[in-house]
Amino acid sequence: MSNNKTILCMALMFDVILRVGLLIATGFLFGIILLAYLRVRSIKLLLFTIGFGLFFVHAILYMPELMIGEFTFDLSENVHIFLNLVALVFITAGILKEKE
Repeated sequence: MSNNKTILCMALMFDVILRVGLLIATGFLFGIILLAYLRVRSIKLLLFTIGFGLFFVHAILYMPELMIGEFTFDLSENVHIFLNLVALVFITAGILKEKE
């Protein structure tokens, strides 16, 4: 029984470390893209910024459910996929946008 609790605790710790790492990485990318947009002010970079901003906000919103068990948004997996899809559409639109 103790071995199962240890494995469960290690899995939870790994999940927290992974999410915090991804949050930091996403925030770093969002910061770089935002600073580039503020310097250049093009539609192409605006679309990138919106896409990475959605990823960053999505990561921040779902961080508390790890720390506080009672605090959940109760959104289905489809909503997570939809948020990621919308962010990827903005990033793809930024990639495909022709230079002005």
